[in-house]
Amino acid sequence: MKMSAQWAPAPNLTILTVERNETSWAVSLRGGDHAICPVCQVRSRSRHSSYRRKLRDLPAQGTPVEVQAQMTRWRRRNDRCERRIFAERIPGLAAPFARRTTRLAGIVRLFGHSAGGRPSERLMARLGMLVGHCTILREVKRSAQTDANAALVRVAGIDDWAWKKGMNYATVIVDLERRQVVDVLPDRSAASTAEWLRRHREIEVIGRDRAGLYAEGARVGAPQARQVADRFHLLQNFREAVERQLTYPAGPVRRSSDAALEKPHSRRVSQGAHRHFAERAARAAQLAKFAEIKALYENGESITAIARALGLGRRRVERWSRFIVLPERNAMEPKACTPAHFEALLSRRFTDGATSVRLLRPTARLYRRDATRSCVASIVVVFSLRSSCGNSCTKN
Repeated sequence: MKMSAQWAPAPNLTILTVERNETSWAVSLRGGDHAICPVCQVRSRSRHSSYRRKLRDLPAQGTPVEVQAQMTRWRRRNDRCERRIFAERIPGLAAPFARRTTRLAGIVRLFGHSAGGRPSERLMARLGMLVGHCTILREVKRSAQTDANAALVRVAGIDDWAWKKGMNYATVIVDLERRQVVDVLPDRSAASTAEWLRRHREIEVIGRDRAGLYAEGARVGAPQARQVADRFHLLQNFREAVERQLTYPAGPVRRSSDAALEKPHSRRVSQGAHRHFAERAARAAQLAKFAEIKALYENGESITAIARALGLGRRRVERWSRFIVLPERNAMEPKACTPAHFEALLSRRFTDGATSVRLLRPTARLYRRDATRSCVASIVVVFSLRSSCGNSCTKN
């Protein structure tokens, strides 16, 4: 085919041939007789060597197009330039080190933003653009990092972060578009979160957990932003709800509108009941598994065979086989901030007839002023379940 510079997709390029093979179109082109150094911007006509670049371009009539560019490496002409040899750039056609043309990369990002990874991969394959779903998502992330202003945060994620687990906590703020940590606040409080958000009025969306601490900070510090629950905490809450239902099935899960009509105290009681029966069910499952291990061990089975048959770890089977009775799990001494700290204190009051949260909370606040209503309510649930179980056992 006759060479042409008028059809070239970028200046300083010349098309050599256009051929059709079995699977795609092949467009061969070459660079110009000079190039400009990307560092010092000085033109050079001294050739060093050549190399070939293969680029994917937009399809023609549903057939993929491959651009085979014969490019040149050039020597520097400026002695004060730090780069001795540089490669020819084609800014109108493709970015440095890219394997797709600029216009194809724009289409890939557009499909990735609108349809996601795998759906875009299937749709683009039908259109003659063979791009994998990982490449599509990588292009979307790269474009977000390139286009976003480092000083501006549009979508912020807020969550707690432990300086020392169980002791000291801070607040970490992440730019969810660029997936980079923006700031770490020294404490975990609504006041510090609100103060940070006041200094960043450009925030439009705040992703947080379901706790009320960061909700209050976001409401005060960024009233213009929309608050959403992030995917991790949604999946975590869903998993906990499924575990409660499967551990102790107590009827179907109600709709949110029905749950809104329920009294808060009754909701805390039901959660405490679920937790109590879940612990009893877990203990019963452990005892049943312990009985199976002892029975197989007394029949002469080896530790490895028992572990393989029951799907347990070998160390657990070896440790449980030495026990005569399965011991209870070791429990730490209750801290002052946990409900178990008030159990011994309120047990006497409960047996004397003070069975409501309204009567027991003043007693708890004598020893700890920040004893919340939900903390005392969880203890009342445990006392009620114990008394009901004791009465049923006495009647039987």
